[in-house]
Amino acid sequence: MLHIWRADVYCFQESKLRGDIRETIKELWANRRVKFTQLEARGTKGGIIILWDNSIWEGEVCEMGTYCITVRFLGKTQDFSWHLSGVYGPNDREERKEVWWELGAVRSLFDGPWVIAGDFNVVRSPSEKKNCIRIKKAMEDFSDFIEDMELEDPPLIGGSFTWRKGDNYDTAARLDRFLFSEEWEVSFRKIKQTIMPRVTSNHNPLLLECGNWERSLSYFKFENWWLQTENFNERIKGWWDSEIFMGRPDYILACKLKSPKVKLKEWSRTAQGNLGLQKQNILNQLYDLDVIQAHRCLSDDESFLRAVLTVEFEKVAKKEEVAWRQRSRAIWLKEGDKNTKFFHRTANCHKRYNNIDSLLINGANVSEPAMIREEIIDFYQNLYKENEHWRPQFSPTDQATLNEEDNVMLQSQFGEQEIKECVFACAGDKAPGPDGFTMAFFIQCWEVVKMDVIATIQNFHSQGYFDKSFNATFIALIPKKMGATELKDFRPISLTIRSYPSY
Repeated sequence: MLHIWRADVYCFQESKLRGDIRETIKELWANRRVKFTQLEARGTKGGIIILWDNSIWEGEVCEMGTYCITVRFLGKTQDFSWHLSGVYGPNDREERKEVWWELGAVRSLFDGPWVIAGDFNVVRSPSEKKNCIRIKKAMEDFSDFIEDMELEDPPLIGGSFTWRKGDNYDTAARLDRFLFSEEWEVSFRKIKQTIMPRVTSNHNPLLLECGNWERSLSYFKFENWWLQTENFNERIKGWWDSEIFMGRPDYILACKLKSPKVKLKEWSRTAQGNLGLQKQNILNQLYDLDVIQAHRCLSDDESFLRAVLTVEFEKVAKKEEVAWRQRSRAIWLKEGDKNTKFFHRTANCHKRYNNIDSLLINGANVSEPAMIREEIIDFYQNLYKENEHWRPQFSPTDQATLNEEDNVMLQSQFGEQEIKECVFACAGDKAPGPDGFTMAFFIQCWEVVKMDVIATIQNFHSQGYFDKSFNATFIALIPKKMGATELKDFRPISLTIRSYPSY
């Protein structure tokens, strides 16, 4: 099974083994590069074995306790280090308290990414145990430990229980799980905990997959923090008026939106438009001042420069918070509340939850991206295809109708103030469509773009037509439930061109 799962690191709980287990390891994993460590069983209870591929990870045991063993891993093919704690929890609640104390003591020995793989012999809620209807003190102890240690408890994909007992599985519970620290979460965009098929054991193996998704073609996305840069509106006005286009108002607006898009892409690669470059530049200057201060006292000008750089760094941090808030879509939180870390984690969580790793196609589980894309296109092309040519007739006789005054008012030309109120009522942080612009751009740069936007909308009112590019739409698939496997489990939503909602 280990050759099928193809993992880099394995952790076995309740091995019930003592002494020399090298022959057992060979039987488990016939890999000449395998390294291992173990926490011996106490009598017929417990026992933990951790195995790893030594060509990928260099492992070192850093702590061995009564109920857990912790190994530090250093990557051989990448600059990444982390700690893994394998845990086997006792059934007795009082003894289990020692597990929480032991893991807390282990965490104080190191910083950085940390993963706990354990058979904890306890659940967190009644829903994690079959036929359980009340919350017990042991559940609260477990949840308190997770919260106190600031650990993440990822959802279990593929099932509800990891342990079963009885002929009809009358007793079942989620006793096994992975937990990981915040540092581990921010290190990987893709984190998925999956239940695996069991063979002879009454426990299901669990798989923790971590990494990045396949890189797709990126498109222009307007960053709202750009609006806070100096002279941004003047810069946009210069680009907006730099080219003259002839044609219908909608065609002119479409062309004018393309011009700043190209300029903004180029500008975003400069220090003023790139937060990463700004932060690194400030840190480099602060480092130079630290080197100088190590040899002599700073002059008044140098001390003033340090103060200025510190203020500049705070400004960059504020812009970074705006950027991550926009990505997280957590628009219910205010900017400026030092929520950058939360926004970062929320954005990664959305990406993790909305990513389609595999799909059930004709009864088979498919993970090939090209096949998944093809199935999605075929599914929605057939779904939105009209097969019926007959439509029911409707004659509005004896129905309430509008009076002439209301009818004239509803069909009257859109006014400038009406259009402005419509634009300004839109949320500036909503996800952009194919054009990449958020409504925040139109709101702040309204004095620059208003004449073209108003002319386009009024022309649409009179002619009933607008440029085809305005109707371009991204269809985003949002899972209706955790562990969605079929396309019917996803809800399609559309991300439109920002000027389109104004119509």
